[in-house]
Amino acid sequence: MAHSYRTRVIVLLLLLVATIQFPVFLSVYFATRGNALEQADERLDVGARVFNRLLETRGQQLRSAVGLVAADFGFREAVASRDEATVQSVLVNHGGRIAADFAVMLDLKGRVTTSTLDIEDDAGATPFAALFARAGADETVSGIAATGNEPFQIVLVPVKAPQRIGWVGMGFRMDAALASEFRKLSGLEVSFVVADAKDGLHIYSTLPAELQQALARALGDQVDVAPASIELGDDEYLSRRLPLGEAGSVEAVLQASMESAMRPYASLRRQLLLISTLAFALSVLGAWLLARGVTRPVQQLADAANRIGRGDYLAEVATARDDELGRLAEAFRSMQRGIADREQKITHLAYHDALTNLPNRANIERQLLEALATADSSERLAVLMIDVNRFKEINDTLGHPIGDRLLVNIGQRMRSAVRASDTVARLGGDEFLLVLGGADARVARRVAEKLVAAVTEPMQLDTLELFPDISIGIALFPEHARTADDLIRRADIAMYDAKNARIPITVYESGRDAQHLRRLSLINDLRRAAENGELVVHYQPTLDLDHGRITHVEALARWLHPREGFIQPDEFIPLAEHSGSIRLITDWMLRTVIRQCREWGDQGHAISVAINISAIDLASGNLPATISRYLEQHAVSPQRLVLEITESAVMRDAALALDMLRKLKACGLRLAIDDFGTGYSSLSHLKRMPVDEIKIDKSFVMGMADDNDDAVIVRSTIELGHNMGLSVVAEGVDNPRALRMLEDYHCDMAQGFLISRPVAVEDLTDLLAAQRDAVKTTLEST
Repeated sequence: MAHSYRTRVIVLLLLLVATIQFPVFLSVYFATRGNALEQADERLDVGARVFNRLLETRGQQLRSAVGLVAADFGFREAVASRDEATVQSVLVNHGGRIAADFAVMLDLKGRVTTSTLDIEDDAGATPFAALFARAGADETVSGIAATGNEPFQIVLVPVKAPQRIGWVGMGFRMDAALASEFRKLSGLEVSFVVADAKDGLHIYSTLPAELQQALARALGDQVDVAPASIELGDDEYLSRRLPLGEAGSVEAVLQASMESAMRPYASLRRQLLLISTLAFALSVLGAWLLARGVTRPVQQLADAANRIGRGDYLAEVATARDDELGRLAEAFRSMQRGIADREQKITHLAYHDALTNLPNRANIERQLLEALATADSSERLAVLMIDVNRFKEINDTLGHPIGDRLLVNIGQRMRSAVRASDTVARLGGDEFLLVLGGADARVARRVAEKLVAAVTEPMQLDTLELFPDISIGIALFPEHARTADDLIRRADIAMYDAKNARIPITVYESGRDAQHLRRLSLINDLRRAAENGELVVHYQPTLDLDHGRITHVEALARWLHPREGFIQPDEFIPLAEHSGSIRLITDWMLRTVIRQCREWGDQGHAISVAINISAIDLASGNLPATISRYLEQHAVSPQRLVLEITESAVMRDAALALDMLRKLKACGLRLAIDDFGTGYSSLSHLKRMPVDEIKIDKSFVMGMADDNDDAVIVRSTIELGHNMGLSVVAEGVDNPRALRMLEDYHCDMAQGFLISRPVAVEDLTDLLAAQRDAVKTTLEST
């Protein structure tokens, strides 16, 4: 520990020194390099001016010499008489006087007639045609041009006798000799570069041969002629390109070696490096001494921390100092006492639920594992999975604080209803688990009934009176499972069976695992069914008994699963309600049906469409706004949409349901009570519901033709609905006799297989079109 801490202090101090020295070293380095670059750039500027002056001087020399030749009477006479020998002699003599590398005579078209140098000629054309093109307008023209792969400084002067009869020109080579001469004047590396479309770049330079090839590659990649840094071999050159020839065919490259430019600063860098090294060495020594001075008290604190880590909170931290380390030791002692207190709380929280103070999942699973590890086949044990029904609705409508208080009270009631040796735990959310030792099926069921009776007693929370409801699943050891995981899982399966069957208690039945897994798979697939295009809407027509026409249809969801095939609504709708996916399905149904209403309206079919709304949908506070938005989006009247709510959904929370029904009614929607007669609602509730129609449950309608009691119920319900100003729809009409009886009872509408089964939207559209045509024909005939 001491070595590690000491190392960290040393490294920290050395990093601090390095952080200070390294920028200083870099700043000096880059400052000297920048100064060297400035000097090199100045040398390039001076060199460029000297080079241009040298070319200008040579050009003046050429113009003077060529002008004398062009003015010579004998030369003009020889040109006029085409005395090539005399012309050749004059060119050689005058060119030799100024050490010109070549002299040439051109005709008026720029073709070579006489030359002191074997100049490449393509079918008689001048090899420096671009320069000659300018000569056509000027009396004298000079410039840089290349013949073959060699660059020349050339001057052309017209020969007149007295009219222009040709051109005489002389030129100097721009070769390695000229580059060396200029290097002596400027101290710069000089290269003349000729660009040839066929052979690439040709370089005449003061650079060594191997660097000339590297220069050719670098110039081929470089576009800008501004000063640039070029890597050649092991050295770096600050370079400047000077375009010379016509159309950039020839250029001079001036270069200053950075190694030469930086050489005066080498001594300064060596001195700075020596100073930095000595300072770093002294820092190492000082850091080591400082680290050793603080190691001992830190080691004592480290030992104290190790004791605390092992759970020893009694030994005091002995550090008698009055500095920062002494205050740190006192903080250690305070931390030691605080940790001892908090560890007890943490240990409790690790195995207990923070809200209810009951054992949590980890605690109950550990206890269950310990109990099963020592149990034999003759011992009995029961696991009860308990779920609070409709808890999510309570949370959503009444708020989480009320939901939390509800869970606390339920936990207390369950704890009071069982033996002290039994363990009640909260697994999370609204799920609880009870482990009963020495309990068989009979004892477990009796305890479950006791729990149901205790929990379902009315609960007063402030001004609210709640009626909790629970579902309990029972799994037994060793009959149903022999491991903790299997017992909990199968108790959970039994609990969901109880929920689906709407009964409070269910004991696990063998073979339910596969069904449970299938159920979980369907729940998962159902969340994406709408977006995957697996849901469709079928419509079941409703017959208006007064007019004998279809004026109303009911929208019904259908699920075509990609693997399972067609899944009955009786199976997937309860799954959707239990998993919370029902809101997604309802939203999809609303969008689809309202859009279809608009299409039917555009086709001239003014029919109403009914959609079933679940209890969970009623608990959604944004349902009225959602429906209004879709209606406005598709320009559909609210009167064409009927929301059907079952009696049981309304009675689950009558106050909340009535409030939501009033909000929906305020949107202009029509409301209907579905399955009327099966929900055990009182007439006092019915008269307060803002509904427009009631639908008599098919269980009464299907038997009314043969059962007088059912017939009485149906007739009484019709009369009750009419007396309350409501329309009445009879479901389940599947035989003509029942239909005639409904007509005799003055029922408003009928629905059932006798009239039509649920059909696809295309079939219903055809049916409506046929009905419209039939009505039109009847009207025309009358």
